[in-house]
Amino acid sequence: MNREAIEHILALKSSMQAAIDSGEIESREHLMEVAASHGLTVTRSGSDYAGFQYKSGKRLRVRFQFNDHLPKLPKVKGPKSPKIKNGFWIYALTAHSKDGKRKACYLGQAANPRKRFREHFRSQREGRGSYGLFQWAALEQVDVQAVLLTWAAGTQSNATYFEGYWLQRAQNAGFETPDAQNWGQLPRPESLPDQPVHWPTAEVHANAISLSEVVMQGITPQVLNFEAALFDTGQA
Repeated sequence: MNREAIEHILALKSSMQAAIDSGEIESREHLMEVAASHGLTVTRSGSDYAGFQYKSGKRLRVRFQFNDHLPKLPKVKGPKSPKIKNGFWIYALTAHSKDGKRKACYLGQAANPRKRFREHFRSQREGRGSYGLFQWAALEQVDVQAVLLTWAAGTQSNATYFEGYWLQRAQNAGFETPDAQNWGQLPRPESLPDQPVHWPTAEVHANAISLSEVVMQGITPQVLNFEAALFDTGQA
């Protein structure tokens, strides 16, 4: 790494730490927004520190006392993943530009959504999976949100059909799908039983939760109730 790159990351660390110490950065969520605006990805998230990685590969760490790393109060146990042995959740990570004109998403499947969401949030790797979506969100300076779309019973192979079906619904609805050439080579069935004809925009908007909140607070997003979107109304 050249000297200029090293000096840049040191200056960035210094400015972020100074903003934390002065109170300009006032919460963990605010810190994550600032980091994303500088093209940083999260590598570690502790109770009083956070680690980031720049696109050059150089890492930095800052410390804070935000007191917003929620204590282990009685957890709001909200909707839990049902204890079904055979099957996978189909989920989406989404981001919308501030002017509302552009939107992007990543589709995936997981037997354990909470674990998978943590992996997305903390283990982003260039050219893999949801990395392109996080870069898209960083450029737009917006948050990534998570939502559980549906449950696909049976094998992972069956879940792949559901994943591809929902990916097609998202693309039909105008979502960009960054790096889909790496992760989106999936079967695209024209229909699936009990699945919506179109992307259920209202239901996704109502149930999506900030990915940082999902991870930091140990929340499982509400599963969609898309009954109203099961039938072809002629609207995407």
